[in-house]
Amino acid sequence: MTVWDDLARECAAWGEAGRPATWWWRDDDAIAATPALDQLLRVARGPIAVAVIPARLQPDLAPRLKLSPEAAVLQHGYAHRNEAPEGGRKSEFPDERDLQAGARDLTAGFRKLSEAFGPQFLPVLTPPWNRIGGRTVAILQSIGFIGLTRYLPRPAPQAQGVNLVNTHVDVIDWRGKNGPPGGFLGESACLDLFVGHLRARRLGTVDPHEPTGVLSHHLVHDPATWRFLEKLRDFLANQAAARLLDPSVAFKSEKSSGSSA
Repeated sequence: MTVWDDLARECAAWGEAGRPATWWWRDDDAIAATPALDQLLRVARGPIAVAVIPARLQPDLAPRLKLSPEAAVLQHGYAHRNEAPEGGRKSEFPDERDLQAGARDLTAGFRKLSEAFGPQFLPVLTPPWNRIGGRTVAILQSIGFIGLTRYLPRPAPQAQGVNLVNTHVDVIDWRGKNGPPGGFLGESACLDLFVGHLRARRLGTVDPHEPTGVLSHHLVHDPATWRFLEKLRDFLANQAAARLLDPSVAFKSEKSSGSSA
């Protein structure tokens, strides 16, 4: 069972090595200005990546997020619609989907978010369900994307011309391992994921330059999830070696990321 002291010790180990323990925060499924979004931005109190679903974008979201300039907008697919063959794992852009149709959706979404959010839009794709086929990855750069973010440690910093920066600590228990599906994963389980990735980076068993990513979904958070996220944010703010990265910094080149990690 991982506890807060374990996280403090791991951050201290990074400090003793003269390296910052970098981390970043991504939140998915934004479509409108809601009380849950307001709470997310209050709890974050700093840099956060908000992944927006273009096809479901409501007119009140852009004005709300522009009041929080530290929030960067990412593109969360297009319609968050499953296009996988029957029986396949959910994906909006599986290899089986017509590539031109997928490209049209991504381009339309890119244009919509660019127009709505201007410079607040960071051209990074967050594929729904964290899944995307290799054929679609290959065309992301031609559309204008500079980055791609999924889940679990990245195999390499580059993914066919775009920077890959993943998340590693999903705070939601989607499969119901510790309670009802869609509830809080649990404090110890989340800390285990966070400390585990930090330690693996420090020891070099995963890419040491990939910042540890927290993944949240503000629309489904229960009180326990909010309490944990606020506690984590405050706890890391008091660790000398911990550094919360602005999403735009996280998606710089491997060389730039390496210099800050």
